[in-house]
Amino acid sequence: MSKPRPINLIPSLVVLCAFARFASPVDAQQKPVCKDDVAHIVGVVIDASTEAPLEGAYVSVAASDWGSLTTDDGRYLLCEIGSGTHVVTAERLGYETLIVAIEANASGSPVQLRMRPDPILLEGLEIVTNRFDRRRRASAHIVRAYDQEELASSPYWTAADFVDSRPGVFTTPCGINRCIYSRGSVVEPTVYLDEFPLIGGWIQLESLPTSQLYMIEVYRRGTHIRAYTHGFMERAAKVRLAPLPIW
Repeated sequence: MSKPRPINLIPSLVVLCAFARFASPVDAQQKPVCKDDVAHIVGVVIDASTEAPLEGAYVSVAASDWGSLTTDDGRYLLCEIGSGTHVVTAERLGYETLIVAIEANASGSPVQLRMRPDPILLEGLEIVTNRFDRRRRASAHIVRAYDQEELASSPYWTAADFVDSRPGVFTTPCGINRCIYSRGSVVEPTVYLDEFPLIGGWIQLESLPTSQLYMIEVYRRGTHIRAYTHGFMERAAKVRLAPLPIW
């Protein structure tokens, strides 16, 4: 599944929104394909220690605005990148970034990318995700959490479309924004990115591509939404972040 290259989210919401407009959705249940006779790179990403396929790894070409999120079988596909040798980068939280040179051609011989896990970062990530899980369970409200695998395999390009498709979430136009139906009332949702509130609420979710997100938490049927980028979770894992309670 091809998606836009990762960008620093906080200062670049307008740019990200432009990417989302020009991207074409792909059915998450279909294997991505390239046009016939087009030079491309295809293969699988695996965990170098377990040999298991890695879902949700981001494979991209240097000097290109496009990349591929690996599917549940670890498959990636890079189309329309031109023939010749390209510098390819594979990234996934908890693993060392892999940079290799791969030749693109129309025959598309599969290339296996082996990513080495970072044990310290993976341990920190497990600790932090468990703390987020405990915070959700401590909430008195209904909470649904969606991880990077669910986000990567979804056919939705933006966080707004992803949340809008979740069971129990019902949205309605609310001026230039969108609001949530909740217990017979129309409520403007509060939206947080990396533990900080986003002014503008729902409209900001329309600028957040799912390819950039590690996790989304949906509280109270969408009236409160919290999204977390890969960069934030990496920093959180390194410092063993303890998230603040939500009242």
